[in-house]
Amino acid sequence: MPKKIKLNGPVIGDGSAWLYDWLGIPYIGASKLSKELDAAGGGDVELYINSGGGSVFAGSEVYTLLKEYPGKVSAKITGVAASAASYIALAADDIRMAPLAQFMIHNAAIVTDGDKRAHTGRTNLLAGVDESLINVYMKKSGKTREELADLMDSETWMNAQKAVELGFADGILFEEEELLSTATNSFNGEISSEAMNQIRDIMINNMLKDGTDPEKLLGSGGPLAGLDLKAFAPEASDDVKQVENSAETASVPKNIKEQPKEEEQPMKLEELKAQHPDLYNEVVNLGVTQERGRITELNALATAPGAAEIVAKAISEGKTAGETAMEIVKASAERVANEGTRRNNDAQNSGVGNVDSDEAPGKPDPEAVSKAEADALTAEINNMIGGRK
Repeated sequence: MPKKIKLNGPVIGDGSAWLYDWLGIPYIGASKLSKELDAAGGGDVELYINSGGGSVFAGSEVYTLLKEYPGKVSAKITGVAASAASYIALAADDIRMAPLAQFMIHNAAIVTDGDKRAHTGRTNLLAGVDESLINVYMKKSGKTREELADLMDSETWMNAQKAVELGFADGILFEEEELLSTATNSFNGEISSEAMNQIRDIMINNMLKDGTDPEKLLGSGGPLAGLDLKAFAPEASDDVKQVENSAETASVPKNIKEQPKEEEQPMKLEELKAQHPDLYNEVVNLGVTQERGRITELNALATAPGAAEIVAKAISEGKTAGETAMEIVKASAERVANEGTRRNNDAQNSGVGNVDSDEAPGKPDPEAVSKAEADALTAEINNMIGGRK
């Protein structure tokens, strides 16, 4: 019996895999597939593919692993093989599609910013990627480069019959064999790096702020309880919204009583350590390193006059060195102003103004007074930061 391997969800790089594992979201990744192929030991494997695509370079890595595998590789497209997932499917020796499945090819895309040189560089990159994709599609379909370029320019969606007709698939399932029952709710792309960074920051800050016990981070089903991932994940395209037909979003017929769902139990700290030791250590070590760095930066400010109390409060309240430095500067400015007022009052109270003199003193130069106050404030700031330039 061939080993069955499910390739469901977005195609992602190994650097993003830890987050998908943590959230329990299915994905396609090179390291994950490599373990499955190693377990197959060179025997025949069957891929069950349902993916809207993802990273073109992560997909290239998966494609290479499959092409290098010594055993026979068969692919069954159970839902969709779009974008990066399309050429992953073409790494198989035999490709079959479910009657309701879809196959899609299009040009590569990327988000870029910068000046005209940056955009030109990205344009050249995309053109090169498209040429590479055409090479892969040509080997399977036998179509010309011009024909494939037109199909990619049009973002061509194909049902099972059309994919077989155009040479991207070898047959339609259920004609000779039964299909393994599969289901997935994923049709979106990879979680953006910005979202990953924000999620990681939330996890770390909640773990460390005010000495919070890491176990509290695991309440209510996980470390991201209450977080709306829609704020980070990209919106699905109109085509995706029209095609989406997951088991989860389908309505329940009125004559069928919906069964109550079992309530998910929150993961305990001990379970996190046991099930995800690498992730646990990574998050804790990163958080500890960042917290130590914050405290070190704050303590460096404590040598400024009057800053010790402000720094101590900032450490306990989780403030950054930048925020604290601004508070110290503000306090120093107030102290300089108060000192000037005090000295002026002392002079007036001393009665020195009533002493006769041979020559009346001239009025103080306003610019000189302002410069003196500015010099005093500058001295305070330089003393606070240790005279660094």
